[in-house]
Amino acid sequence: MNTPATKFFFSDTDAEITLHAAALIIAEAYRALAAHKRFSLVLAGGNSPRLLYTHLAEGVTTELLERYGLPVPEKIPKNNHILLQLPRNTRLFTGDERCVPISHSDSNYRMITETLLPKSGIPEDHLIRMDGENSDTELAAREYETAIRLFFHAEAIPLREGFPIFDLVVLGLGTDGHTASLFADNAEALQEKRRWVIAVNAPKAKPPGKRLTITLPVINNAANVLFFTPGNEKKRLAEKIFFEQEKSVPASYVKPKNGNLFWFTTSKFSPPIQARMNEPDTNQESDLQQLPE
Repeated sequence: MNTPATKFFFSDTDAEITLHAAALIIAEAYRALAAHKRFSLVLAGGNSPRLLYTHLAEGVTTELLERYGLPVPEKIPKNNHILLQLPRNTRLFTGDERCVPISHSDSNYRMITETLLPKSGIPEDHLIRMDGENSDTELAAREYETAIRLFFHAEAIPLREGFPIFDLVVLGLGTDGHTASLFADNAEALQEKRRWVIAVNAPKAKPPGKRLTITLPVINNAANVLFFTPGNEKKRLAEKIFFEQEKSVPASYVKPKNGNLFWFTTSKFSPPIQARMNEPDTNQESDLQQLPE
């Protein structure tokens, strides 16, 4: 039986939401480490998460965790000067990839290796990436799905309803409402119910071209999903999706079955917003609460 997701919406300055999101990811990493000795993190691509990944690589202080009401890991002194980085036993995965060489400026793998890996202390072989250089994109999709399956099998992590349970998935949001490489004009990709990874053609994307992406069932099976959408131009769309005023774009289909959904957006010209909503069962009303500052 599925447990309704709890949704959180945080809107503040770019600097503040970046720190908050980094702190939340690291807090969740240590929670996962305590529960099952490893943390599986799926990373968004594009330019938006660059600063977030830099903060993750550098780490956050325990003071920052406390500021946002996040748990300080057990056996870690509550000392303002203690820096927490992602645990070494973090396994990184790419959520989507542009089909370009890794030297290309549009390569998500390149962006991750430039921002997250250099200072994080996470070994490079802990990043399981999509093969965007493979001209046979269908084969590349199958090979990446196999790599995920092998990881979950090796770690003895059971599947749920035939899909992996990632500890946390980071997503971006396009101005057209796409997320990962799931676009509104590709109904087949949005309706995929069986596969974990697919190849898509995105002629209207920026940049246009072939891509690889995880599917909606994989995203919605995660323990935590985090939308990181800096930039004031996406704030209104993010709000409409969160409050279910917009239900037609791909990002609105992200509804974790048994997990939490976090939205981080920019509030450049309006007061910060913090909201929590328990996503209802079919016949229940929404429980919307304004969180304290």
